[in-house]
This record gives sequence, structure tokens and C-alpha cells, in this order.
Amino acid sequence: MSNAAITVDDSWIEHSLPATVLGVATRLLAPEEQLASKLFVVRRDRFDGADIAHIIYATRGKLDWERILRHAGEHWEVLLWALLLFRYVYPSHSDYVPASLWRDLIGRLTAALAHPNAKQEFRGSLIDDCIFAIDVREWGLEDVQARYRAALKTTIVMPACEACPEARESA
Repeated sequence: MSNAAITVDDSWIEHSLPATVLGVATRLLAPEEQLASKLFVVRRDRFDGADIAHIIYATRGKLDWERILRHAGEHWEVLLWALLLFRYVYPSHSDYVPASLWRDLIGRLTAALAHPNAKQEFRGSLIDDCIFAIDVREWGLEDVQARYRAALKTTIVMPACEACPEARESA
């Protein structure tokens, strides 16, 4: 289940690419949305960091980095983390990530480190609610993932579907 930090909207379909899979015409997510969808798949039992590195490497970095940055939004540090893994794995190809993006994200990190915000919330549950369960259950930190999911549920609008009204009623 998603942590609801990065949400799918109509732009994901608009940017999707036509393809034929097993003889069936369909659409595939663009590499930018594939990358964004994997930013928070960093659990103990499943880690998609290699997929992100492979997307960057396979595309030679020819990605719409502004779109990726928009998808990451306030979670830009998770994107930086993924890019640092890419750089570690493919050090001779760190130029696949634009220098301006490296400067931007590292500049943000430098500023955040120079001026820590004492009111910034704990975000461990967005990474893995199991691994960081002690923080919520025993140490009293907020379960930000639960808040994100609750907010997302209030914004989901199910389209009318005569064929399956029970699905709409259970949403």
C-alpha cells in the first residue's frame, strides 16, 4: 500500500507511453513517473533503489528532471538519497543527473543542515511503518503515514460505475 506521500494524478496517464504488451495495446508509465513511484519503496523486505538507478542509467539521464522534482515535492531528500545511490553505483555516470539538479538538492540539504527546523516532523513512518513503529508506538512520535493516507482518502472520488456499484460503496 502506498504511503500517500506521492500521489498519482491525471498527468501520469497524460505522460504515459503507448506500447504493446503480449499483443495487447496499452500504455506504460513514463520513466519519470516510474522513478517517482519507486522513491518510497525502501522497506526492509523490498527496496526499489536499484530500479531507480537502472531507470537513470538506461535513459542516460534523459529525463524530465523538473517533473521528477515536482513529483518528489517536499520529499526532495528522498530523491537526493536515490540520486546518491545512483552516483555510488555508477560513479562515472553521475553526469546523467544534471549538475544544476545536484547543486539544487545539495544546496537545499546544506541550508537545512545549517538551520535545522526544530518543529520539522518525524517522517520515519513514510519510509517504513514497521521499522519505525517503535518511534510511533513507544516514543510518541506522530504516524505521518496514517495522516497522509487519511487525507488522501478524503480526496478520492470514485467515478460512477454501473457494472460495479459495490466497489463505489466500499470506497
